[in-house]
Amino acid sequence: MEHRAKHDHHHHERDLREVLKQYGLRYSRPREVILGFLLEKDRHVSAESLYVDLKGRGEDLSLSTVYLNLSALADAGLVREFKGASGQSMYDSNVTPHYHVVCKETGEILDVPAPIIDGKPLGRFLKDQIEAATGWSVDEPRFSLSGVSPQAKTARDRRDAELRADRPSAVTTFTAVEPVDEGN
Repeated sequence: MEHRAKHDHHHHERDLREVLKQYGLRYSRPREVILGFLLEKDRHVSAESLYVDLKGRGEDLSLSTVYLNLSALADAGLVREFKGASGQSMYDSNVTPHYHVVCKETGEILDVPAPIIDGKPLGRFLKDQIEAATGWSVDEPRFSLSGVSPQAKTARDRRDAELRADRPSAVTTFTAVEPVDEGN
């Protein structure tokens, strides 16, 4: 599914109906609201955070409605599902070939363009190579990379330095004490 809904900040109901239809999904008000929100700009959201954001806008959707519709949008290829720092499902409105680097300490998510190998994004390249080698029909692999962001690393290094400064030195000094002559 190379075609992609445009990131136009002024989606009309008709445009969203068309996008849903194009991706084989029937129109529903919750789908329109969720898709409209996600297409306003690139976002990485969990079902829970999306639910809270939509509630804040006065939308009256249940959390289960948000879950079900995100799942349908992901299955259709309109949003991309990946795992966040704590293993929860996250959804990305950017479906172009790219990967996510997730900070294990802060949960921060960074989009990284897919490396191009022989003119193809890495995932497509791997898929084609494996299919050619095995004869299998293989899904394009999805990658999510985890690590520690520069900010989290700096904060961790600062914490470690403070802990070392607070800790008593490992070198203990012994003072020689003369034996006391008790007059024996």
